[in-house]
Amino acid sequence: MPTGRHAPRPPLTRPLALAGGLLALALAGCGTTDTGIGLRGQSAKQLEEDRARCVPFVQAHTDAGADLAEAACLAARGYQVPLVLSQGPARIGFLNVLGRGDASAMVADFQACQVEGLRTPMPVIKDTDTSGIFSNFFSKVFPRGMISHPPTPDDWALKSFATCLSRKSYAVSNVTRYE
Repeated sequence: MPTGRHAPRPPLTRPLALAGGLLALALAGCGTTDTGIGLRGQSAKQLEEDRARCVPFVQAHTDAGADLAEAACLAARGYQVPLVLSQGPARIGFLNVLGRGDASAMVADFQACQVEGLRTPMPVIKDTDTSGIFSNFFSKVFPRGMISHPPTPDDWALKSFATCLSRKSYAVSNVTRYE
């Protein structure tokens, strides 16, 4: 058994290192804010100033809704912004979009794509001819499939919304449906 003595360590070395590491992670972040707005080289202070500059634009576009108008204004300033697709009070999902050009044109595009997404009919998925005891039983118990499920109307609306924005040359990412 070794009898060598270890040099005493200064107290609280590990907790200080852990706290420093957590602080560094918190300060580095992921390049987004708590609102989901992606900072693309801008600082949090710059975002705050740009949001303040967008207030007159948002007030001028009350028909579009505050969230949509602010998203268009910030996207025109180079931010990656989240767009929410909702039908009435029910939120369906969201996606991140990188804008380009004029904020007024983006508001019109965002509104048009929301309408298109909600009005696009779901494709009809034809059932295969079910015959026999087991296939009839499973088609009654699992009408949407046992392993894979076809998209719901909300899934289809969100996909159509994202497709419309992509078709209009917006960079779309992180298409996420609310559960």
